Amino acid sequence: MFRITSCGLYLLLLSIAYLGIPVLALYESQAGTFDWHHTWIGHPREAFDVDDKHVVVYTDRNVFASISKETGAIEWRQVLENNLASLKTSDAGILTMTDKPDHVQFWNKTNGQLIWDFLLPQDKSVGNETPVLWDNGESAVLLKNDEVLKLSEKGEVAWKWTKPEKEGKKLKMIEREGHVYVVVEPEEEAKSPYFFINIIDRTTGETEKTLQIHCQSGFSHITYVGDYIFWIEENLLKWTPLQVKDIQSVVIQDLMNPTSIADEFISSQISLLGKHNSIFVTVEYDDEEHETRRVASALINIEKDGKSLLFKKFFSGQPDFGAVDFTETSTVRVYRAGQSELVLYLSPEGKEIKIEHDFELSGDIDYVKIIGSNPFRLLVVTKGSSVFCYNENYILWSREESLASITASEFLELPEQKMWTQMADELDETVDQQAAENPLSRYVRRLKSHVQDLGQLPGWFVSHFAGMYGSTIQPDNLLISASEAQSCWLNLTDPEALYRDNFGLRKLLISVTKSGKIIAQDTSQRGKIVWSRYAPSYSFKEIHVVRSATVKLPPIVVAIGSVSDPVEGEATGFIRLNALTGDNYVSSIPEAEDFFEPVVTTTISVDKVMRLPIEEPEERTHLLAIYEAGTGRVYIYPDTTAARERFTAEFLPTFYFSAKTNKGVQGFKVVEGYRGSLKVLPVWNFILPKGEEILTSSKPQPNEKVASLGRALGNRNVLYKYLNPHLFSLVTKKGSTLKVRVMDSVKGSVLYETTHDDVDTDTNQVHVIQAENWFVYHFWSNDSRAKGYQTAVLELFEGKHENERVESSNFSSFDNVQPHVQSAVFAFPYPVNSMGVTTTKNGISTKAVLFGLPSHQIVSVNKRLLDPRRPRDKPTKEEMEEMLIPYAPIPDERRLFLTYDLDVAGIQSIITSPSLLESTSLVFAYGLDTFYTRSSPSRQFDVLSEDFSKIQLLLTMIGLGVAILVSGPMVRRKRVNALWK
Repeated sequence: MFRITSCGLYLLLLSIAYLGIPVLALYESQAGTFDWHHTWIGHPREAFDVDDKHVVVYTDRNVFASISKETGAIEWRQVLENNLASLKTSDAGILTMTDKPDHVQFWNKTNGQLIWDFLLPQDKSVGNETPVLWDNGESAVLLKNDEVLKLSEKGEVAWKWTKPEKEGKKLKMIEREGHVYVVVEPEEEAKSPYFFINIIDRTTGETEKTLQIHCQSGFSHITYVGDYIFWIEENLLKWTPLQVKDIQSVVIQDLMNPTSIADEFISSQISLLGKHNSIFVTVEYDDEEHETRRVASALINIEKDGKSLLFKKFFSGQPDFGAVDFTETSTVRVYRAGQSELVLYLSPEGKEIKIEHDFELSGDIDYVKIIGSNPFRLLVVTKGSSVFCYNENYILWSREESLASITASEFLELPEQKMWTQMADELDETVDQQAAENPLSRYVRRLKSHVQDLGQLPGWFVSHFAGMYGSTIQPDNLLISASEAQSCWLNLTDPEALYRDNFGLRKLLISVTKSGKIIAQDTSQRGKIVWSRYAPSYSFKEIHVVRSATVKLPPIVVAIGSVSDPVEGEATGFIRLNALTGDNYVSSIPEAEDFFEPVVTTTISVDKVMRLPIEEPEERTHLLAIYEAGTGRVYIYPDTTAARERFTAEFLPTFYFSAKTNKGVQGFKVVEGYRGSLKVLPVWNFILPKGEEILTSSKPQPNEKVASLGRALGNRNVLYKYLNPHLFSLVTKKGSTLKVRVMDSVKGSVLYETTHDDVDTDTNQVHVIQAENWFVYHFWSNDSRAKGYQTAVLELFEGKHENERVESSNFSSFDNVQPHVQSAVFAFPYPVNSMGVTTTKNGISTKAVLFGLPSHQIVSVNKRLLDPRRPRDKPTKEEMEEMLIPYAPIPDERRLFLTYDLDVAGIQSIITSPSLLESTSLVFAYGLDTFYTRSSPSRQFDVLSEDFSKIQLLLTMIGLGVAILVSGPMVRRKRVNALWK
C-alpha cells in the first residue's frame, strides 16, 4: 500500500492534461515531405571570388555568404544583427565592419566561423570605407573620427594613425606594396582646395611622406584607378600617381573625339568609373530622335608610363549604363541591348558576347562580377534583386533574391479542375451559340471530356493506394530540387494550368517585394515560382485578393506600392493581375478604358487601404477603399458607375473605420460629399495622455469563421463569446508602464484596459494578435516577482455569469454592452519577433498561436495553454470535465517547433490560410527566409493515419462483395424451398 499526497496528485493530473494536448511532432522521415524552407541572402551589394568553387557575397540584408559557382546553392551564411558597413576578403579570411554597435570581425572563409571580434570603444565608430586586409590576416580600418587602426592577425591593435588637423574631412584609404595611403579629398566649399596624400608605413604606422596637391575650384568626380587619382577641373580630366606629385591632364573633348557625341562629354554631365588601368567615362544625354534619356560611355586605358591615356572603345547610347567589372588582366562591360538581349564586351580581347535575357522579368543590370575565367563565369545582379550566373552562351543558374524582401503575401485558392474546365467551356458561350448547338453535339462533347478524364484514372489510383504496397513514390513537392524551386522564373514555356487538389492543400502564394517584384509560388511544388512580374520604380507595400476563382472568372489580385518618378516625384501605383498567369487583367465592362485600367498611378497620398465586403456587380471584384488623411477624402477602386451605385446603396450608410494619428486614434464615418465625392466625417477622437505613445495595435483576422457562439463549461452551462467585429487592441507605453486597451472602432469606446508595470519596451518589442473573442500579447517584464518574457491573454464574454448573453439577434456597436474580460499572464520561454494564429475552414479546430522567434524558429502554442480559465489551485471536477489544464508556464518543448531543426532566419510575418480539411491550417512565414508548412492543433481527426492499412480495407470490401454475391442466391433458394414445405 502507498499513499498519494495532494501535491503528487496535482502533478499527476498536470502530466495527464499535458498528454491530452495535441503536439505537432515529426518523425525524421517526415521532415520536408509537406513543408519547404528557402534560404535567402538578399540583394547582393558586392561579390568576391575566393576560390575555384565558391564566391562570397554580402547583401543589403546584413548577410554575407559563400555560394557555389556551379549551382548557386548557399554553402554557408552569416546573418548579422548589426548593419554591415563593408566587407573585404583575402587568402587569410573575411573581414567585416558593422555599426550600432561597432565591430570589426574576422571570419573563416571556408566554413564562415568567427575567428576574432574587435569591439570598438563607445566614442569610436566605423566608416563606410572599405578596410585593408592582407594575406597574413593583418588588417587596417578607417574610423569616422579620422583615425586608422591596424589590427594584428589576432584582432589586437598594432598601431593607430590620426589625421593632421589642418587636412580636410573626406578620407579614402588605399593599400599599395607595403604602404597605406590615406587620401584626404578637398572640400568643395573651400576656395583653395588641396589633395593630401599621407603615405604610412604598414609595419610601424608612421607617416613617411605627405603630398599636397593643389586643385582648382569647381573640381568633381574624384575616382581612384589603380595607382592614380583622377578628377575633373572645368573641361580637363586630371590625374596624378599616389606615390609622387606628377599631375597630368587632357581636354575631355579631345579625348572623346573618336566618338559620335564628343560634344556631350562635358564636365558637368560625365561620371568616371575605373580600376587597375582602365577607366570608363560616361555621359547621360537626351536622345531627341527617340525622345528619351540615353547613356553612352567610352573605355579609356592608362598607358604604362602613366602620362597619357589611350581611347579604346566607344559604347553608343543605351537605355541604361549596365555595369562593369575589372580584373587585373581584363575588363568586362555588360549592358542591355533591347528587352531580351544581354551584351558582354571583354577587353583587351575585344570580344563581344550576346546572351538571351528577359529584362522585363528582372529589371536592368545593377552589378556584375567575373567569378571565373576558365571556364568563363559571370555573376549578374539586376535591379529587381534577381541573381543570374552566365557562361558565354546561356544561363547556368539563378536565384530570386527579391523573396528575401517580401513586404506582403496572400494565399490564393486555386479553382477546382472539373468546374474550371468542363463547366467553363460549356458556359463560355453566347446566347446565340447556346441556341445554335443541338443537345446531341453537346452530349458528344461532354462524353469526350469524360473519356479524356479516364487517362487520369491510373494516376489517381497510384496517388491514393501506392502507400499500401510500400511504394517509395515521393510527394509532388519533393520532385522539385531546392535550387530549382529558388530559381527565377524565366518564362521559357507556357505556364501549366493550376488546379486545386482534393483537400485544398495546394494553393498559390502571391507575394510583393520592396524591389518591385510580384511573385506567385506553388505550395505543392516546394514553392516553385510559377510566374513573376517586375514593375520598374515600384516598391510594393500591400497585396489584396479582390476576386477568388469562380466559373469563367479567374482570380484577381491588386498590388499596391509607391512609385519613384524622377519628374513627378513620389506616387502610388495599383496593378491588377490575373492571379493564375500574372498577366494584366483587362476588364470587359464598357467603362474599362476610364476606370478599370490594369495599371493605375495616382499622386494622392494613400494612408490606408481597406478591402470592402461588397463586390463590383459586373466583374464581381471586391472594392477597395483608399483613405487620404491630408484631404479627408475616400476613393473606391474601381470607381465604375455600377460599383458606385452598389457601394452607395449597400455599404455607405454603415461605413466606419479608424486610423492612427500623431496623438492617438481617430474614428470616421464615410459620407457622400459634393457631386458624389466621398469624404470622412470625424466621429470620435481618442487622444493619448501626455507622454504616452503607441507601440502596436491588432486587427481582426480576415475571413475568420467562428464555429461556436459560446464556450461550454464542465457543468453544461455556457459562457457566450463577445463577438464584436469592430474590436481592436491598442498597446501603448509611458515610461516603463505598458497599457493595453480593447476598443471599438465604430464609436471609439474603451471596452477594457489593463496596465503592466516595469516593462522593458526599449530593447524588447511588444507583439499582439487577436482572433474570435480573445487577444494575446507578448512583452518583457522587469518585475521582480515575474521577471522575464510574459505572454498575456484577454478573453471577452458577453456576460460575467454563465448563460448570460445579449438579448439581440443582431450585434450593434451602439448597444451599450460592456464585455466581461477574463485574463491571465503566463511565463514564456522565448523572445518573439512576430505572431500569427491558425485558421481553419469552419473554425471548429482548436486554434494555435504561432510565435516567430529571433532564434530562427517558429513555435506553435495551442490556445488551450493560453487559457485564462486555467485553474490556479487543484482542479475541480467541473474543471476536469472541461479539460482545463492547471496553471503553469508555457513549456519549453522542442516538439512545439513547426520548424523542427531548420534555421529560418529573420521571420518578420506569419500568415495562415484554411484548407478543405477542417483539421489543417496552412502556414507561411517570411522575412529573410521563407518557410511553408501545415499545422493541425487538434490533430488530423479528419484524415486517415499513415499506418492505416488501406489494402486491408480494400480486401475487406472485396471480400464482403464476394460474400454477398455467393450467399445471395443461396439465401433466395433457401427461402423458396421453405415456401414449398
